Parts: sequence; structure tokens; C-alpha cells
Amino acid sequence: MRMTHRSIADSNLRGINANLVAVAKLQQQATSGVALNRPSDSPSGTATAMRTQGDLALNGRYAANASLAKTTLSSADAALDAMHDQLSMVRDRVVQGANTGSLTASGFEALALEVDSLGQGILAMANRQVGGRPVFGGTTSGSQAFTAGAGGVVTFGGRLDVPEVRVSPTEVVQTGVTGTSALGPDGANVFDLVADIASDLRTDPGALSARLAQLDQALTRLSDARTVVGVRAARLDTVVVLNAETELDLSGQLSSVMNIDQAKTYTELAMREYGYQAALSASAKTLQTSLVDYLR
Repeated sequence: MRMTHRSIADSNLRGINANLVAVAKLQQQATSGVALNRPSDSPSGTATAMRTQGDLALNGRYAANASLAKTTLSSADAALDAMHDQLSMVRDRVVQGANTGSLTASGFEALALEVDSLGQGILAMANRQVGGRPVFGGTTSGSQAFTAGAGGVVTFGGRLDVPEVRVSPTEVVQTGVTGTSALGPDGANVFDLVADIASDLRTDPGALSARLAQLDQALTRLSDARTVVGVRAARLDTVVVLNAETELDLSGQLSSVMNIDQAKTYTELAMREYGYQAALSASAKTLQTSLVDYLR
């Protein structure tokens, strides 16, 4: 096959352009630090990167859910602790009032006012909110778990189901306890008991001793609810750690696909640039014309 001057020039030009394209690609990678600047750089790598980015986004949502659940459980724990303390103070007032021989009518009234105030404090804690939703209201869309109606009777206005959030691909965590499980059902809840105690202090101090067993039962219910919250919070702590480890793993996988190996990239770039310059030099020598070329 006869090699003409034009065929040699075309062949050299193709080689030079190929080298130039490779140099440009490596320069872009070296400048951006990213190996995949467009899908054509590596179709399989792009698919892997997109899948990994999706997994990272999903893990981020799990982490956000876990953070909100942790905040809600922490708020529930603090509220249960405060209600337990306030109800214990009510018990102390009952013990004090049961000693009827040492108090006057004004003394009983003072204790009753304290009990009323403690009851209001318990109600405030029972209606504690996180993100505009009542911690002890279940999945209610309202803003309060308990409401005081006619005659000061407090009733549960939430829902009995406990909110749940997904915190990992395989795990769902309940974010609290319902108000009735912690404070008792309507008609026999803590608020009814506190109201009855205040009434006894004002009108029937002799009935106070019988209230102690009811108070102990209510205190135990609060302690049990706090234990449930603590178990869920402890499990959530483990999930948070696992999600953080998953994020690190996924970030590493994405980095291995997306980011360049700097040593390898710069070495290859230097070699390609040297090859490009060599190709230019060789082409210049190969394509030099002479008088003989024109006489052919």
C-alpha cells in the first residue's frame, strides 16, 4: 500500500488530537479534583456514584429522623422526671396534711393552694411540645395532649397510638409514650387525684391517708413510663452511631469513585503532555517538504 503525504499527515493529526483530548481531560480532572466531570468519563462509575449519592441522601433522612426522635424522647424524659418530682411534692403535702392535729384551717388552705399549683405544673409538663406537637399526645394533630374543661376536669385529647419514625432501613423507633399510659386514663388520672387531694385538704383532711396508696401507684406509673422512654432512647443512641458509620462508609465509596488519585493523575498528565509534545515534534519532521516532494 502506497503511503502518500496526505495519509501520513492525517495519521499524525489523529494521533496529535487523541493526545490533546487526553491531556485536556487530565487537566480538567487535576484542576477540579473530580474524576467524573461528565457521564461519558465513566458510565459504570457514574452509575455507582449516583447510586451511592442516593444512599447517602436516604441515610441523611434517617439521621434527621433519629435526631428529631432523640429530641422528643429527651423532652419526654425531662417532663416525666419533672412530673414525678412535682407529684412527690404533692405526696409530701398529703403526709403533712394527714397530721390533722398540727394544722389550722388556714394551714390546710395553704397546703391546698400548693397542691393546686403543683397540679398546674404537672399539666404544663404533660402538654410539653417538640416541633409544635405535644410529646404525650400520640399522633394527634392538635397542640395539647390534655385540656382542662368545665369544673377544671382535665381530660386526654390526644390519640392513643405512639408516633413512630424510621431511623434505618430496618428499624422504626417509637418516639415517646402516650399521656394516658404515663398519667392514667380519663376519670382516674393524676389530675383527678390531685384535685381530690386539694378538695380533701379543704373539706375532709381525714381522707388524706387513703390517698397515699393512690399517689404511690401514680408515681410508679410515671417511673415505668420513664423506663420505657429510657430504653427507646438507649436503642436510638446505638442507631445514631450506626448511621454515622454508614455515612462514613458511603462517603468513602463515593470519594473512591468521584475523586482522582492525585499521584496517578499528575503522573499520567505529565506523560500525556510529553507524548503530545513528542508527537508534534515527530510530525513536524515527518511532514517537512522538499523540491523532490513537489516533483513527484
